[in-house]
Amino acid sequence: MIENSFINYLSEICVLSNDLKDALGALLVEEQYKPHQILFAPGQFENRLCFIESGLARNYYYDEHEDDHTVKFWRPGDIILSYQGYWSQPAYFYTELIDHSRLVTLKYDDLRVLITAFPEASLFIKDILKSFHEEEHQKQRLAGLNAEKRFREMKKNNRLIFQKVPLKIIASYLNMSRETLSRIISKG
Repeated sequence: MIENSFINYLSEICVLSNDLKDALGALLVEEQYKPHQILFAPGQFENRLCFIESGLARNYYYDEHEDDHTVKFWRPGDIILSYQGYWSQPAYFYTELIDHSRLVTLKYDDLRVLITAFPEASLFIKDILKSFHEEEHQKQRLAGLNAEKRFREMKKNNRLIFQKVPLKIIASYLNMSRETLSRIISKG
């Protein structure tokens, strides 16, 4: 059963009662996407969190010159969770599926019900938010490095992204031009 992958993931980060697992299993939905499909767009309401069973996703925005800038990647085993979506505020960014993707989703309304019915559910949300905070801290640290060090650090920790994502998108995430990234890669 596909839902078990998300429940198993949550069980690894905190203890879930069998009742909570059963309630979660009844609410989870599997969704499949083709490459380049937009999951959410600015101004839309992100109504669910998504566990990436397989595939890749990114958040990005367009600047005033219509250039896109990637701000986040998600890989298999990651959770797409939006503060704006949870608090019923419109999205800031586009969320695009980069590759064929299979997601397990849970509506935020259902999550709120679970937190009320099962106080332990707030523990896995807390752990997910802690992981988001750590990732944001890592991205800020990365931003303080020079271009070559940013590239090396990202490549060391994100091999799948370098295998599946076009260099233009990776360069935008690293806040450099595609040409600069190509030069750094060619240096070896």
